[in-house]
Amino acid sequence: MPDVVVSFLDGEVLYGTVPALQMEDPFLDLAVENLGSNARRALIPLTSLRQILVGGNPPVPSAKELERLPRVALRFTDGQVERAFVATPARLQRFGAVWDLVDPAAEQRRLVGVPYTAIKAAFYIRHWDSRPPARRRAGPEGGGESDQLASVHAARLGRRLGRRLRLPEQGLLERLRGSPAPTAEAGASTADPAAAEEHRG
Repeated sequence: MPDVVVSFLDGEVLYGTVPALQMEDPFLDLAVENLGSNARRALIPLTSLRQILVGGNPPVPSAKELERLPRVALRFTDGQVERAFVATPARLQRFGAVWDLVDPAAEQRRLVGVPYTAIKAAFYIRHWDSRPPARRRAGPEGGGESDQLASVHAARLGRRLGRRLRLPEQGLLERLRGSPAPTAEAGASTADPAAAEEHRG
């Protein structure tokens, strides 16, 4: 039975053992081993968890092997991002995924279970982002997240307004300019037919 560290979405942590790390069931059956805890067993819904970390020290691939491994950035719903090499393909199960990850900074390999409800997305990336955390949050142009959202919204609004306010190919003024101007004789005939008859006589 593997030893695990169970992290909750609210920050609480439990230590214990599980029969096996798998995400096929909606609950985690944990034998609690927290010092001073009155609980000996816990049935934990996966929707309340952030991740399940399996203890141990698996062998780490060599530096040459690491360069050939995929890179992933796990973006959690609480805003935190975990970047790691993927040692073996993730096991995508019914209620979550089991990840075999290698920390690029600490060079530690770990097996982690992540419920789908705790993660926003898993981004497979080309290279590590070497900018400071503040610059990463600011984005490539240096503006904050609110600035990025505002610019995207403005661009979309501009496209919608452009479609709504599209003018016809020939406007009213162009049509008036293209019509022939009325002559004086035509104006007289339309204004007073009797006067026009007298003028011709």
